[in-house]
Amino acid sequence: MDGDVRINPYLSGNFAPIRSEDDFDLVVKGEIPKELKGTLYRTGPNPQFEPRGEYHWFTGDGMIHAFHVEDGKVTYRNRYVRTPKWELENSEGRALFGGFGNPMTTDPIAQGKESGVANTNILFHAGRLLALEEAHAPFEMAERTLESKGYATEYNGRVTAHPKIDPKTGEMVWFGYGVGDMPLSAGMSYGVTDASGKVVRRDDFQAPFSSMVHDFLVTENYALFPILPLTGSLDRAMKGLPAYAWEPDKGSHVGVMRRDGEVSSIRWFNAPPSYVFHPMNAWEEGGK
Repeated sequence: MDGDVRINPYLSGNFAPIRSEDDFDLVVKGEIPKELKGTLYRTGPNPQFEPRGEYHWFTGDGMIHAFHVEDGKVTYRNRYVRTPKWELENSEGRALFGGFGNPMTTDPIAQGKESGVANTNILFHAGRLLALEEAHAPFEMAERTLESKGYATEYNGRVTAHPKIDPKTGEMVWFGYGVGDMPLSAGMSYGVTDASGKVVRRDDFQAPFSSMVHDFLVTENYALFPILPLTGSLDRAMKGLPAYAWEPDKGSHVGVMRRDGEVSSIRWFNAPPSYVFHPMNAWEEGGK
């Protein structure tokens, strides 16, 4: 109908932003055992201002929600992750960055500035609460107050939002993709943070092609890198076409490396074209 306004599904209904920061006690129906104590953290995108241009759910400002359980009570607190992007836009009182850093819809004030949103995952490792996304370093938050502490610079660049914590060693195993001087590159990194929180390894290597590598797999002795044909292309993006597109002819490739091995030892196995954001599992059995 004439005059209809298109409603962005990522800004309405269950996806509608929560822009307030609150502290309150939750109403408990029944009884919570007094021995139960801990905090459930949740993260998600909540753009603090009306977005510029086309908005996608993945690009909203990160907000951490904490449900703390103690003495049979539950308290709630939520805070924005105050990234440099959040701080700049907050000071101006409006959105400045285009979705996924699109320079065509980014305000001149923000061109070339840090655009991280830390909105994809939240984890606790070695005494630190880390807000994660796959285009920047981990962003540290205070465990109880949710105060923003800033980027964990010892990771030396971008990492994925989905590291794995080894239940035996306490190590956190992680990777990064799109690593290098050029956006949408085939460069990747493999990294390890020990149980004390010290980054003890980061090695770069080249994947068969640029791909959206949202997640990976880790077993007791191996790391596996799925390179699937949802490909990234700077040349395509510069022509106004999608930065990521489906190219099934490239097939799927899975890199397998011993966790204690060099990145030069990665073996690449071919598979039919497919795509998943999150692999379910990998395991070792009978020497395989």
